[in-house]
Amino acid sequence: MADAPKLALVLMSPELERLHAAAMMGSVAAMSGMEVNIFVTMGATKMFLKETVEKQDFVLTDVGKTLLEKKVDLYYKLFEDAKEMGSLKVYICSLVSDLMDWKREDFLDIVEDIVGVVAFFGMAEGAQIVTV
Repeated sequence: MADAPKLALVLMSPELERLHAAAMMGSVAAMSGMEVNIFVTMGATKMFLKETVEKQDFVLTDVGKTLLEKKVDLYYKLFEDAKEMGSLKVYICSLVSDLMDWKREDFLDIVEDIVGVVAFFGMAEGAQIVTV
């Protein structure tokens, strides 16, 4: 997919509705043939911990509450599906991971790796970059 258009999403917010919006954009892009790289940093990082998802310890707004009430597939499931059907990779920020003492095994299986900003910029070279 070297010639495929590229999208890079930088997820910073822990709000469920923002994560869900990013997952919709990323999954549709991946399933449409784009190469998608996602960098999870700051407050969003906690939302990719296995423990957070198991406890459904989400930061909720009205839309986020409704997503849970209606039992829609949430961001992590959308990312999982997109990984199976297209080129989508999720990376965790090494700075946040180090600060919080989180290890690779603490994160959801959809996470490829823990990387720094410089490494992510290399992956995102030539991509449209969107921050959520």
